[in-house]
Amino acid sequence: MVTAGYIERSVNVNGLKLAYQEWGNPSATPIVMLHGFGVSGHMFDEFAQRMQDRYWLLALDQRGHGDSDWSESGDYSREAFVEDLEGFRKAIGLDKFVLIGHSMGGLNAVSYVNRYPGHVTALVLVDVGPESSKEGVDNIVRFTRGPDELEFEEFVQMAHRFNPRRTIENIRERMRHRLKPTESGKWTWKFDRRFRQPDSGLTVGWQLSSDELWGLFRGIDVPTLLVRGAESDVLAPEVAERVVHEMPAARLVTIPGAGHSVPGDNPDAFTEAVASFLAEVERGEFPRQTTDAEPALRQLVSEHESSDRRGPGTLALVLVGAGAVIALAAAGFLLKAAAQRREEKRRPSRRVTTAVRSATPASSVVDLELARARAAETVARLAEVGTRSARRARKSIDEVDLSRARAAAAEVLAALSETGRHAPEAVRQTVHRVEAATRRRRRRALVDRVSRFLPAPWRRERSRRLPLFR
Repeated sequence: MVTAGYIERSVNVNGLKLAYQEWGNPSATPIVMLHGFGVSGHMFDEFAQRMQDRYWLLALDQRGHGDSDWSESGDYSREAFVEDLEGFRKAIGLDKFVLIGHSMGGLNAVSYVNRYPGHVTALVLVDVGPESSKEGVDNIVRFTRGPDELEFEEFVQMAHRFNPRRTIENIRERMRHRLKPTESGKWTWKFDRRFRQPDSGLTVGWQLSSDELWGLFRGIDVPTLLVRGAESDVLAPEVAERVVHEMPAARLVTIPGAGHSVPGDNPDAFTEAVASFLAEVERGEFPRQTTDAEPALRQLVSEHESSDRRGPGTLALVLVGAGAVIALAAAGFLLKAAAQRREEKRRPSRRVTTAVRSATPASSVVDLELARARAAETVARLAEVGTRSARRARKSIDEVDLSRARAAAAEVLAALSETGRHAPEAVRQTVHRVEAATRRRRRRALVDRVSRFLPAPWRRERSRRLPLFR
């Protein structure tokens, strides 16, 4: 049977009466909805009304909120909320269901999926992440810790100032589910009044580090839709993007004209986004996203293997460059030795002597210019490859959140940087030595040519003056 509108129901779970609103057909796919702090399951009324012809919708008033009981002991830990949901599932007789959670309810949903992963087929998180903007949280705290008792219309006006996106008529209808009359004839909030007392020591959830919260989100592998209000001051865009990037199977949808209370700020767009997501999941077409959080070294090694396929690596270029310079230097040395031997023999043929003298300097010049060009090209390539490799390594380290992979990638980066730093210098030193040897050879040849025009006694002094040119 399809209900026209909703039915108010309740179940007893963990010693508390938990109220909930039931919409739609019990034979259809069930959707359980968890509200945010200070409100109730009625925050999903507009959404449930639009979806009741397709699904069985159950909006739970979580402990201390709406028409559900308050915890006498003040236990509003995340574990208590999670166990309430598990008890509610058993009491209703659910096995598999879609779970939707807004803000506080979203964190409860994330914790539930990590604790009981076998029951949730798809997850919708509404304007919630592992990190919240302080400004938005402070605004909510100031609003909920305002006057405890007011006239009904005073509460309506206060709520409209807090969220001017809604009409007065819409807010008036919403406030009927959030307020209850007092004996004095005024109205007050339904949620546990101890939340409004700064010195009560009452807290919601548990204290987890940022890394632990991110770990809970990464631990969810069911299809997930993260819905963010475009004007939200609670969930920052960069946090939302990181969430879906690091979760195994998640997608982000931003709803225009909506703040933190997305389902009521723009119910049409919110309903369309969720309905489209669930239809895709039911058809088995929701794509699973490959996360970059998998072993960092696999990505880094893959990049370097691709680089190897494209051409030689950094170390290979260093060895080739150094070998080329050394080979050129050796060739120059052999040419110099051959020229000296030919000159010492002093063959009578002036033609041969002239040819040797003219060929030796020319070969040296050609060899030197070639060595310079090859060395400069090698240095440039080494610098370029070293820079690219270092940049890729740093990027891989920044994107990886696993400490062991980060350390391994850092070692690769250090090795690349060390190689890139020393290899060009070694090449430059080799080129410098080749140039120095060539200059000495040219000066020695110049002295030899000049000494032939000097008197014999001066030529005998040549061997003692020659070191001055070295």
